[in-house]
Amino acid sequence: MINLLLLSAGTNANYQIARTLKKHFSDQIRVVGADINPRHLIATGVYLDAFYQVPLTKDVTYYPAILDICRQEKIDFLLPSFDADQMLFYPENQDLVGLGVRSLGTPQKSLPIYKNKAEMNAFLNQNQFPIPKIYTTSECEDETVYMAKPINGVGSLGAGLKTGAEIKKIENVDNYIIQEQLFEPEITMECFYFNEQFSCVCRDRLATKAGVCTKARLFNNATLAEIGLQFAKTLATPFIFNLQFMRNKDGKYCITDVNLRTAGGMGLSYAAGWDEISALAKIMLGKQTDEAFETLPTVMPETYVVRANEDIVTQKAHPVVAFDFDGTLLDSRKRHQVVMDDILAQFGIQLDTSDLIEFKSNGKNNVDFLISKGIDEKKAKEIQQKWIENIEKEEYLALDVLYADAIEQLEKYKNAGYDLILVTARNNEQGLQNQLDKLNLRGYFKGVFVVKSGKEAVDQKAEILKAQRAILMVGDTRSDALSAQNAGVAFQFHENGFHKKEVIER
Repeated sequence: MINLLLLSAGTNANYQIARTLKKHFSDQIRVVGADINPRHLIATGVYLDAFYQVPLTKDVTYYPAILDICRQEKIDFLLPSFDADQMLFYPENQDLVGLGVRSLGTPQKSLPIYKNKAEMNAFLNQNQFPIPKIYTTSECEDETVYMAKPINGVGSLGAGLKTGAEIKKIENVDNYIIQEQLFEPEITMECFYFNEQFSCVCRDRLATKAGVCTKARLFNNATLAEIGLQFAKTLATPFIFNLQFMRNKDGKYCITDVNLRTAGGMGLSYAAGWDEISALAKIMLGKQTDEAFETLPTVMPETYVVRANEDIVTQKAHPVVAFDFDGTLLDSRKRHQVVMDDILAQFGIQLDTSDLIEFKSNGKNNVDFLISKGIDEKKAKEIQQKWIENIEKEEYLALDVLYADAIEQLEKYKNAGYDLILVTARNNEQGLQNQLDKLNLRGYFKGVFVVKSGKEAVDQKAEILKAQRAILMVGDTRSDALSAQNAGVAFQFHENGFHKKEVIER
């Protein structure tokens, strides 16, 4: 099984890639995705075998995050989408090479040419590829219409037709390429190049939305195909790339853009029978050149393809019920008393604590209890501090048992279709995790959320309840009830816990 990582997994191109690989190669290629959006907000997510939400590409943590995914998922191939990824994860990247990852992106030696439109235009011109005529600002005539493109622009973003007079008013006009006006048709030619063998298909972009073709006429054009082949032989390209063309005033095709990556409209070509994704998959699987090109027909009859919207359910969220732990599922009353007895013994104090739990059930605390027994406040607070330090030690946690109805409660909600989460306050989180495993409870919970005990616990638990969209909190204490109230969540009181019902009602 080969592991492939798709960067910017939520793009139209990666949706088509993941769907095609899942349809034809699910038993041979495992697809992992990374995107800045959560999985349930990208359509591609339904076709991924694993997913990671990552920071923005410009974030300093992005690069190491991708390398960590490569390590964890034992990635064999990585496919960059956006140009920013191309600049980071090229085939010669030694971090990738060291991890045994093969990038399907643009070779390093081509990146200086590909980094902006000015460098690419200079390369095309030097190698006698047809490009639009370029003008300096001083050469622009006020009434004549030109195409102004940002030098560092992506695709057609920021580009537009302007008169010479308008161009002269552009701030930082030196950051733009000024070209002659070109005319339709606007052609995207998808290209596939491997082992000096070349295939392509032309798409006449009849309609676009957000820069991506939505209606197209697909056909072959021998003149454009020859330009594409020569381009692939002249510049080191990835297996998949695309060139864009329009006609000048003399009717000749000129290259308007070069994209050394997958095309957002590649699904249109796939629908027409030109399947570069399967060709790429066969290369990853080590197939011979002829096998790789089997899905790339040399003759494309004139075909019209229209992109239709597809509504995809990416996640169906069940209503969420939150449970407290101590006093709700876990009977820890004995632990509270035993710890108090042991601390009192350390202080040389003999005291009957058989009514401690009953005393605290009225909303009182340990200090209140000790003072009621005749211990001065200062000493009571010293004892309380020691009690806090010991209450979550492993030897005392071992005294806890589940309430008799704990499993019954969990099963009731789970069988009714609810997702369960645990939201509780503990200072020794590892101790709680150990208890979940020991008591075989972990499988009941979609998430376990632990906050530190203290004054901030109520608000912190409320924030968790809101973030998890809980509809109900099951708990036993005033703080549980307050957390539910602050979050706007219904509260269900669990009797036999640490507080009486009247304390909650107050």
